[in-house]
Amino acid sequence: MRFGVVPSSVRRDVLAWHGSAGQAWLDGLPKTVWRLQRLWSLRTDGPPYGGGSHSYVVPVRRENGEQAVLKVIYRDAENAAEPTALHQYAGDGAVRLHEYDPETGAMLLERAVPGNRLKSTRFFGHRTPEAAWRRIGIACGLYRRLWRPLAEQNGFPALPAATDMLDLWREEYGDRSGAARKGPGAARLDLALELCDRLSDPPELGIGNRDTHLANIVSAEREPWLVIDPKPYLAERAFDGGFLLFKLQLLGPHSGTVLLDAVAEGLGVDVERLRAWALLRAIDHLTEVETERDVAAAEATVAALELA
Repeated sequence: MRFGVVPSSVRRDVLAWHGSAGQAWLDGLPKTVWRLQRLWSLRTDGPPYGGGSHSYVVPVRRENGEQAVLKVIYRDAENAAEPTALHQYAGDGAVRLHEYDPETGAMLLERAVPGNRLKSTRFFGHRTPEAAWRRIGIACGLYRRLWRPLAEQNGFPALPAATDMLDLWREEYGDRSGAARKGPGAARLDLALELCDRLSDPPELGIGNRDTHLANIVSAEREPWLVIDPKPYLAERAFDGGFLLFKLQLLGPHSGTVLLDAVAEGLGVDVERLRAWALLRAIDHLTEVETERDVAAAEATVAALELA
């Protein structure tokens, strides 16, 4: 298998976030890809996919000619359990996992064809509010299907817990001398701590997803739409909607109570727990943005979710 150039976004982010460990991963990629090519009898079927931040992803063909995707991840706490979720989904609303390499976390995945992202798909009247509702309905339907009780993991990585996210936020936001207390989100951190306490006792636990957004859903032939790139957590159902609602509120065109109610109904979750998770994700975003424009947008998103 000929090794393709690592996308610039992947190289940049892995080095920025992981330093020397990221460089070691990049240096070892050609050998890793070569080993997996031999292990799984693959041949390259095009250049690596662009974009992304933590993965080298390239189209391949299997020995029988079937189209597939080889995904080699920089393994961290957020994405290590991706193969666990895909194994348990078994192709029900998400791309199938064909093979998994425990040594590296690499995966051989079903290739979704044509693979157009829901976020940028042109429906009739794609710029209208009606088209936006259609995208939201598709996303909610898929993420509602994918939430399920966690079965025996059978050698796959354990899922991190959503309550661990709450503990990290408590530690960061509760530090009165910490960086978060000096940033643009400082005025919202006491609210965030209240929300962490409110969400600390989930009503149920299953496979949730912390990275729910419209760019992680692509068109396919086996099903009209499939989820890719899940970031699974052991979490309640409302956890899924936290990031989805936050991103939809941030980007529009819909907002406020009507959006909150639509996402809650679409996911089949409690409105107030959904709002709490979305507010936490929005406040977390507010603590990280830097430009005046981004701060203003993040503050408006937090305010809209509070008032919804």
